Amino acid sequence: MEKAILIVKKLNKSFPGVKALDNIDLEIYKDEVHALVGENGAGKSTLIKVLVGAYKRNSGEIYFNNQKAEFDSPAQAFQNGISVIYQENSLIPQLTVIQNIFLGMERFTPLGLIDETKIYQEYLDISKKLGFELPPHEEARNLGVAEQKLVEILKALIHKAKFIIMDEPTTSLSKNETDHLFRIISELKSNHIGVLYITHILGEVFRISDRITVLRDGKKIKTVFTKEVNQDEVISMMVGESLKNAYTSRPTGIKKSQQPILKVENLRRKPRVNGVSFEASPGEVLGITGLMGAGKTELSRLIFGADKLEGGQILINDKPVRFHSPLDAVNQGISLVPEDRKKDALILMLELYKNITLPTLAQFTNKGIISSGKEFDITRQCIKKLDIKTLGENQVVKYLSGGNQQKVVISKWLQTEPKVLIMDEPTRGIDVKAKVEIYNIVSKLAKSGVCVIFVSSEVSEVIKVSDRILVLSRGKISGEFKHSVSQEEIMRIILKEDK
Repeated sequence: MEKAILIVKKLNKSFPGVKALDNIDLEIYKDEVHALVGENGAGKSTLIKVLVGAYKRNSGEIYFNNQKAEFDSPAQAFQNGISVIYQENSLIPQLTVIQNIFLGMERFTPLGLIDETKIYQEYLDISKKLGFELPPHEEARNLGVAEQKLVEILKALIHKAKFIIMDEPTTSLSKNETDHLFRIISELKSNHIGVLYITHILGEVFRISDRITVLRDGKKIKTVFTKEVNQDEVISMMVGESLKNAYTSRPTGIKKSQQPILKVENLRRKPRVNGVSFEASPGEVLGITGLMGAGKTELSRLIFGADKLEGGQILINDKPVRFHSPLDAVNQGISLVPEDRKKDALILMLELYKNITLPTLAQFTNKGIISSGKEFDITRQCIKKLDIKTLGENQVVKYLSGGNQQKVVISKWLQTEPKVLIMDEPTRGIDVKAKVEIYNIVSKLAKSGVCVIFVSSEVSEVIKVSDRILVLSRGKISGEFKHSVSQEEIMRIILKEDK
């Protein structure tokens, strides 16, 4: 008990129609990395929000640093030594990197002025320690997802928290950046700072954690020592069933004589896309992988018409096309499941059915009147098909878990009946079971004749779902592989090109 930095007793939290947390008990020590795992909707995000006062608990007790905690807001929890790095970035877009990091922790001169020199020096010191290079005066809105995550990590460390909660901190980070983060976590642990580490990547759990707590359907299933279990045992606790045979790598079914539906020739847009050419056929799953910053997302956006080409051309069925907007791409049969669902794919304050039917609203409209009944019918089919955990068609998307939000995005673009579906990091923030479901959706789409371009930084899953794989490095294709390639072969090309 003396070692515990955080103790949770009989914690309960309910929303209308949903028991989000059911009698949760938890202890986290000052000198441990404690992993919290579970499917999307298991209660992980709700538990974090209750711990820091963002949600008010219905019952139960929380003790922090040997004192009973009654936090009314995340700001109060922060002031008392709890820092949270959320799965979704919480930076102020208009502020610079350095302004976001030191917000609320500004250094002042004896005259009461902000000491920019001291702030900048501290920034350089912590950046050098971490090995991350970020432009200090760049506005946060101009950074990529991974770079914004690094700012969040720097901010937490500057504030010298006693207890740090990390919610999917390595999402979109490269291997080198992840290694840097793990070294920092080890430093925190050696300095008796407790870390609650939440991730869907079980390899990270077994690499960095001391103990694991599994949640399922709002209940604590078990807390175990990491060294005493294996991944299959943890997965079984998470989902209540074995997923070993839930998905098997699909055999290549592409006919060599089949004409490509999509060709891109020498696509260019500085600085991230520097002369990319490839083709893809109906019924093919084309995987694209590479490190963060390799140009994967930028390439996806170019093909979808979200960004303007600086050079090269796109051909659909051997006919050159020019996209001035994503609508042009959709009309030509191309859809995109984007990397950042909250920023680019969802209207968070709208209901689930409105998000799903938005791209195809004309199909539900007659003489200017929208048929909500038809919208509900389609939405119910999507809920059933993708197993979206929701209170119903009218639930506001903001209140769905991250994984279920991603399923809504996929449902939304499937309504356009695309010939080519680009999926950019489709399993980011998705639990183990939902990943398998998405892999199966990809396989079914390909069998139905859809060309799927599956973009992911997780090499293992690209190998699992793809017929053919392209490796992108510094905006160029550095390798092409068949389905039977090993992960080591791909990583060798990636790391060689990254040097």
